[in-house]
Amino acid sequence: MSGGAGIARRQGGLEVDLRAIDEPHPALELALRWLRAQDPGPGELVLVHGDFRVGNFMSGPDGLHGVLDWELVHVGDPHEDLGWMCVRAWRFGKDSLPAGGLSTREAFYEAYARASSRQVVLERAFYWEVLGNLRWALMALGQARRHLSGLESSIELASLGRVACEMELELLQLIRDDEKKKENSCHE
Repeated sequence: MSGGAGIARRQGGLEVDLRAIDEPHPALELALRWLRAQDPGPGELVLVHGDFRVGNFMSGPDGLHGVLDWELVHVGDPHEDLGWMCVRAWRFGKDSLPAGGLSTREAFYEAYARASSRQVVLERAFYWEVLGNLRWALMALGQARRHLSGLESSIELASLGRVACEMELELLQLIRDDEKKKENSCHE
């Protein structure tokens, strides 16, 4: 499987999930269109954790102690884990520190590059961050639907539905910032 095929399959899965929702979500539609238009194509393939975020690793003053929750591991683009770590939901209110509420993107990417001996391609990391926010919005809506359908009565599932609007706002801001950046680079 090439990195490009993995991205296309992921986009297709997100579209299926979006179509399964019985209410309009224009920001999620916009994000899906943006992802199709900005698809970075095939990239390097590595072992990807699939859910690398705060809560799935243990660390201390001397560094990383362990990584937990490996059920989503797969072969894919290493930028996928970088983007997922920067999804808004994992900041827990510390939006000035977009890498899991722990650091800036730049500091996180620099630390990753040092530890992995891999260069971070900013456009690829950004693409995966947008995809991750869309993915989490759809997952949150799916969890809320489980509650609302009566399939599983749960305050936790019901409350997850509200997270989708936070991801929609984040997606709109990310796409706006990308458009501004491109506009500015055209004027330089």
